[in-house]
Amino acid sequence: MRDVLVIRFGALGDLCLLAGALARAAAAPGRAERRVTLATKAAFAPLLEAADGVDRVVPLRGGGIRAVASLAAQLRQSHWDTVVDAHNILRGHVLLTLVGRRPDVRLAKDTAARLAFLGFGRRHRSLTRTMRDRFAALVPAVTGGARAPETAQPALASLADPQAGAAPVLGFAPGARWASKRWPAAHFASLLEIHAREHGGPVRVFLGPQEEAWFDRSPLAAAAGALDAEVVRARPLIEVAARLAACAVLVTNDSGLLHLAEAVGVPVVALFGPTVREFGYAPHRGDSCLLESAWDCRPCSRNGRRPCHRGDLACLTSIAPETVWAATAPLLAAAAGRRSR
Repeated sequence: MRDVLVIRFGALGDLCLLAGALARAAAAPGRAERRVTLATKAAFAPLLEAADGVDRVVPLRGGGIRAVASLAAQLRQSHWDTVVDAHNILRGHVLLTLVGRRPDVRLAKDTAARLAFLGFGRRHRSLTRTMRDRFAALVPAVTGGARAPETAQPALASLADPQAGAAPVLGFAPGARWASKRWPAAHFASLLEIHAREHGGPVRVFLGPQEEAWFDRSPLAAAAGALDAEVVRARPLIEVAARLAACAVLVTNDSGLLHLAEAVGVPVVALFGPTVREFGYAPHRGDSCLLESAWDCRPCSRNGRRPCHRGDLACLTSIAPETVWAATAPLLAAAAGRRSR
């Protein structure tokens, strides 16, 4: 048995993309002769335990040096034939130093190229590689050189419920860590009203941590209440994933839920504002869609942290609800057609 250690602490979107690469590795020859252990933050452990291609998850409990030392002590108890540093940050370097093991391969981040594009508009050829491509480059180390298929089943497809209801569910993920990445709540409310008028059927709104404050006083909350939409909040991440898996499509900002939806096999309509596809996090499914507006000031931030310097968030407000509905409706119709057969 060949033991493979993969290290990636976060965040949610990156872990979902990494899980996709590990699912491809699981489909390569020799699966029964290798065992893949993932070291990640404790908050993500239950979700990743359900991922295809992950045999065991070892959680990092806490964020300080003591937590890293404790994890290192646990990892030192095993012999690792292959070590994959799929994060390439200082914490991971410290961890492996304490384990006494150099990685066989590390994730290529190309941060300098992203910053040059952000600051000067220079498009280095490395920016044509997505984060999914970068994680895929780690697969040969996991498989021991065995050739993996180009595609595989979604890494978290096992969370889908085969007994899901007949009516396709429209999912909304209106949040994001930074307010500048959120399509306006009033636009989401208008989209919900268009859906009720043109299509009907259940709607499920997903809220991330600490999003209740802005949501509860938003036009979307009022529209969701009036149309009896389900609001998923303060639930364990693995339950959120299962609820996502029951959706036909997710309309989402540039957030971790975009990648979680694709990891459970659900297409997305993604709305990008201050961030751009060149940063590597565009949706990858063939039936997913990315909507964005052409503004000279894009990108204005590497992760959306900076407030809009214009003050009007034009890159997102200019994406009309009707435009989003035009991308969403065919996916709902396709899902309805599959379920009627």
